Amino acid sequence: MRLLSLLLASLTLTGSVLAAQPSSDAAFYLEAADCTAGFKDSVVQHLKQPPSAKRNQAILKDTEHGFVLIGVAYKKGLRNPEADQMLKAAEARWSQLAPAQQSSRLARCTQQADRLMADVSGLERFLVRNRAQARVDTLLAREQRTTAP
Repeated sequence: MRLLSLLLASLTLTGSVLAAQPSSDAAFYLEAADCTAGFKDSVVQHLKQPPSAKRNQAILKDTEHGFVLIGVAYKKGLRNPEADQMLKAAEARWSQLAPAQQSSRLARCTQQADRLMADVSGLERFLVRNRAQARVDTLLAREQRTTAP
C-alpha cells in the first residue's frame, strides 16, 4: 500500500513537472500570437499609406500570413478565450519593441508563415486566402467610406 502511494505521488509530481514545461504547441501558440500581432500592426501601418495596388497587395499578404498562423494554431487546439488573451498580450509586447526589432521579427515571422502556407493542404491554403481576401476587402471598403467626400 505504501509503495502504491509513493508511486502515485511520484507520477503526480512527474506530471506536474511536465505540465510546467511549455509544450511545443504552447510555444507555437506564443509564436503565432506574437507574429500575428506583428502582421496586424503591419496592416495598420500600410493603411496609413496612400492607396495603391502595391500597398493593397502588401496588406493582403500580411493578412494571409496572420491567418495561416491563426489557422494552424486553431488546428493544434488553441481556442478562445485563451487565443484572444494571447493576442492582446502579444500586441502589448509588440508595441514595446523598437522599430528595428519589429522589422527583424516580422522578417522571421514572414519566413515562418510562408513555410506554414507551403505545408498546409490545398483546401486549407484556399480557405486562408479566401478569408484573408474577404478581410482585406472589408478593410479597404471601410477605408473608402471614411475618405469619401
